[in-house]
Order: sequence, then C-alpha cells, then structure tokens
Amino acid sequence: MSQIIEPFIHYLNQMRTLMQRDDISEDLLKQRLSPDMFPLHQQVSTAAALSLRCCCPLFNKEVKSFKRPTISLADLQQELDDTIEYLEQLENDPFESMPSSITFVAGFANHTLEPEQYFQFYAWPNFLFHFSMAYAILRTAGIPLGKGDFDGFHRYPAGFSFPS
Repeated sequence: MSQIIEPFIHYLNQMRTLMQRDDISEDLLKQRLSPDMFPLHQQVSTAAALSLRCCCPLFNKEVKSFKRPTISLADLQQELDDTIEYLEQLENDPFESMPSSITFVAGFANHTLEPEQYFQFYAWPNFLFHFSMAYAILRTAGIPLGKGDFDGFHRYPAGFSFPS
C-alpha cells in the first residue's frame, strides 16, 4: 500500500470507529459548529470524498463517489466502508503512473498543481480539515472523545484531563 493511501485509510478507519459509537445519534448528524459550516454528516462525507479526490487522480483513475442519497448513520457507515475498501484495492504505485499535473476545483476556484503539491497542499490538508471538523462537532455535542480517538495513537488513563 502506498505512502499516500495509508494515512487516508488510517484516518477513515478512525472516523468509522467514531461513527459506530453508541452515543452517536441520527439527530447529531445535523449538528454544526457554526450556522455557515457543514453539519456532521457532510463533514464525514466530504472527508471520505476528499480521500477519493486525492487518490484517484494520483492513480490515473476516474474519481469515485460512494455518497448515499439519504442521510443516516447507516448510510455514512456504508460510505466509509466502501471508500476504505476501494482505497485498499488501489495497488499500483502512484509514483510510477502519476500524471504530470492535476486540475481540480476548490470552492469556486479552478487550480492545476503538480501531484506532490496537490497532495501536500490541497488534498491531505482538506481531508484533515473535514475530519477535524467532524471530531470538533462530536466534542462540542458532549461526546467524550480524546486525542486517541482522533489519531489512534494517544492513550490516557480513565478520567485524565489536562490541568487548566
């Protein structure tokens, strides 16, 4: 598995674990950090889509979408499962078949970047942005999450909190 795909799969698995928690409700999917920001379901879906928008062009493949037409925990879970499964199947080394440039739309702006720049300055940071916003919405809603729930590495004893 390539160095590009592995981080996406790791964090999509973290997202999948977060969205499988018993304390996540259907009502929570509509929560936002701010009225002008995407709600939780869209943050999760956009993170999944960004992983595909990054990896597919780097592998010279058409960008896939596994977004569901309805909004539910089950649909989000399936979207994450399908995205992870697809990424795991990309076996070619993107550095051997990588295009010389990638053209994409960010908001209302069109851009063209070299593949490494596309990954480092656009795709990966935007994926982490939407992943972070989903995590922040869950934390703001009172879901007890820690840094380990975000990155899968940190561990703290039960009841631990940093001094104020």
